[in-house]
Amino acid sequence: MTCRLLKRLLVASTGALLALAVGAPAQAATPITIGQITSLTGTNAVQGEDMKRGVALAVKRLNDGYGVPMTDGSRKQVGPGLIDGRPLKVQVEDTESRPASAMDATRKLVSVDHVPAIVGEYSSGITVPTGQFTNSNGVVQIGVGSTSPKLADIGPYYFNVIGTDRIMGKKLAEFAHEDSGADKFTSITPNNPFGVGLEINACGRLEELGGKCVTTSRYELEKSDYRPIIQATFRNDAQAGFFTAYGTEARLILRQMHELGLKPPKGWYADYMTMWSNEVKKIHEVADGIKGLRPGPSGGGFYESEYADAYEKAYGEAPTTAFGAYAYDAAMIVGLAIDKAGSANPDAIKDAMSEVASHYKGVTGGKTFDDNGMQVDETYRRMIYKDGKLVPYQM
Repeated sequence: MTCRLLKRLLVASTGALLALAVGAPAQAATPITIGQITSLTGTNAVQGEDMKRGVALAVKRLNDGYGVPMTDGSRKQVGPGLIDGRPLKVQVEDTESRPASAMDATRKLVSVDHVPAIVGEYSSGITVPTGQFTNSNGVVQIGVGSTSPKLADIGPYYFNVIGTDRIMGKKLAEFAHEDSGADKFTSITPNNPFGVGLEINACGRLEELGGKCVTTSRYELEKSDYRPIIQATFRNDAQAGFFTAYGTEARLILRQMHELGLKPPKGWYADYMTMWSNEVKKIHEVADGIKGLRPGPSGGGFYESEYADAYEKAYGEAPTTAFGAYAYDAAMIVGLAIDKAGSANPDAIKDAMSEVASHYKGVTGGKTFDDNGMQVDETYRRMIYKDGKLVPYQM
């Protein structure tokens, strides 16, 4: 009996040791989970899916091990994995293109999943309140497509990977004024932080150039009929106009304008044209001739080799909007910050963000943050919509 008992104890002890041995690597490989809030359904679903893809591409590269490009021409080897080889994981939550759903998603990521950092979102009307929530809870958030100047006031845990409308509004006004030769403009924008910010900055810069917005129309989202506000937009005989709309609203507004036969004599000038360019392909005649700006560097060269080619190989099509590339850059910056900090603690990530961003060569251009976590500068391409496609525009 004593021998049998000793044998059982020996077997049990050996099993326990084996379990510990197996458990040690498993513990080291525990994923580092970050969050992403993005619009997989609703008005901004096309852009949201593109941003999901951009983040996934960056995370796969970090997990596989990647030479991340730096502004000095070198490449910094990161991975495989982060912090002793732990894989980076993304918990993606659908905002449904709605502020209320986005807040629910963000609360879950912060309070249930306990993520240290969140990538997203696209709409400023969503990002401002979610950013305020994450900042108050000490969780890092990095915006992707949101551009309201109000983002600069959120706080030290919030960063933005795309230039705000303080930059876009001014650049759009300069382009429109120079190209059209017009002095009297109208504008039509969504009545949210993004749209109002764009209107204020574009019209403000226009006045500095000697022009004026003679009409400013702000519309509510998710309406079934925009004809009354469209007609009001044309009441003061403007020569040209600033146009801003998300995908599904753009399709309806442009179609109803076309049906009403209303168009500024010298045309529309639009910011962030990939917000709606795919959504109007099947009725491209309603948007043909619109000129505007697309954020990010011109295609070819570094953008193609570093991002677009890999995107097409992974997803079977070229990048569908400009915003997937910004999401890619956002995820890369978070990954670099975790790597530099050697920690998944939100405070450590926050403290590393500005330094790593200043050295990272983004596929969308330089990513240096100012003291408020906003982009110091932004690159835009002049485009025109023709036959269902955005093509470069030369004056």
